[in-house]
Amino acid sequence: MTDSDRQTLAKVWGEFSQSTGFHGVNKLANGNKLRCLFWLCSFLACAVYLTYVMIQELGNFYNYPTYTTLEVERHSEIEFPAVTICNLNSLSKSLVLNDSRVDNYYLSIGPRQIFGMYNEFNWSDPFYEQNGFFKNRTVEEILLEHKELHYGLFNSFMFDQTPYFYSEEYFSVELKPNGPCLTSNKTKIFKTSYTGSEYNFVMWLNVDRENSYFGQWLGEGVQFTVHDKEEDPHFQGSSGYYIEPGHEYYGALRKYTYEYLSEPFRATPTEFCRESFEDGKKYLSTKCWKECYVSYIYGACKCIDFDYKGEFYGNSKMKTGCHCPPACSSTRYEVTLSSSIFPSDFYNDFLLKAVNEFEQDYYRKNFIVIHIYFDELKTTIVKQLPVYGSSVEIFGNLGGQMGLFLGASILTITELGEFLGFVLWFIWKKCKNRNRTNFSKEKNVIATLQEM
Repeated sequence: MTDSDRQTLAKVWGEFSQSTGFHGVNKLANGNKLRCLFWLCSFLACAVYLTYVMIQELGNFYNYPTYTTLEVERHSEIEFPAVTICNLNSLSKSLVLNDSRVDNYYLSIGPRQIFGMYNEFNWSDPFYEQNGFFKNRTVEEILLEHKELHYGLFNSFMFDQTPYFYSEEYFSVELKPNGPCLTSNKTKIFKTSYTGSEYNFVMWLNVDRENSYFGQWLGEGVQFTVHDKEEDPHFQGSSGYYIEPGHEYYGALRKYTYEYLSEPFRATPTEFCRESFEDGKKYLSTKCWKECYVSYIYGACKCIDFDYKGEFYGNSKMKTGCHCPPACSSTRYEVTLSSSIFPSDFYNDFLLKAVNEFEQDYYRKNFIVIHIYFDELKTTIVKQLPVYGSSVEIFGNLGGQMGLFLGASILTITELGEFLGFVLWFIWKKCKNRNRTNFSKEKNVIATLQEM
């Protein structure tokens, strides 16, 4: 390298080191070698760590991180959720054929705790075919074996202190794996502006213990769930609440709405949420699981029987074969339950005298009173939000890191680019001149040889 080349490079370096916005670079032009070494090490250490931080920041940005917020929305009026009520012993002893072979059938599909404690039964026995065990039954035929719902389990109902006498208008019958159940808010939507246990949903239920026969559980009473009217509570992952006769229950409601971001953001560490089905309808995870369940049962026996035990909840292959991600938007209700003995001795005597038809303990053996009500007219919204609202934020973070470690900015990076451009241009020019010099020397050598 010639002296003129060195002077050119030194001039470019001198201008850059004295004018750049990079902190500490101007110290590198100092004549003191020890001081130059100290500032060079400091600058390189900051540059390396800045590179590491920037890679981490960019990696985090493309992982689409989120955070969760809680918001409270208050209402002057709120829609009341659906309530599904099921008798744990819905089959009626007086309506089921009195035969040990029928008992054995129901015991075989009963609670697992009694497995092996009943006699085996033979499907080839003509008794089962003669009594319709292989018949494709309608809902109406199924209900003939069960306790009455609208004028049996349902005794009385009030909403916001207004009595409703005809339950068919406000409650629909739905078949669940544990039998027929009553569900509200299917035909009439209830809304309320009141709070407290004296208002909202108040219902008297009669479980009719004298006619109890088979049940999916060993106990006796009622199961109820509070859910969004579009959801199927059986596939919601919640077993609801189990309550027994002889008590008055108070269920204080709280409404929660969950809102997740759609892809590329993850609703859970392993799953994206889903907004709609293929046909464009709103996606509900309970509907997805229900379709999966129906498909599995149909594939197993080419039939759908509400009493079929199946292997849906116990079959791990089926769970992995059915992909039902969480919905991007869903509503859940939390119930805080408390109870008292029903009725008190005073009201028990009063009711018995008023009716004058029942035994002394009739009400405590058969009746349940449920109050389901909002404590407050509000919705707690659990919302997922992106950590980076836009690309501007990532640039802001990167700019802050650059300024902290090197005092750099976009203009400083431009200065560095200009400096490196000058250096590369100088190297390219140097190589080009060297090639010309070598070519000239070769040409002179060839000419000399020709003259010889």
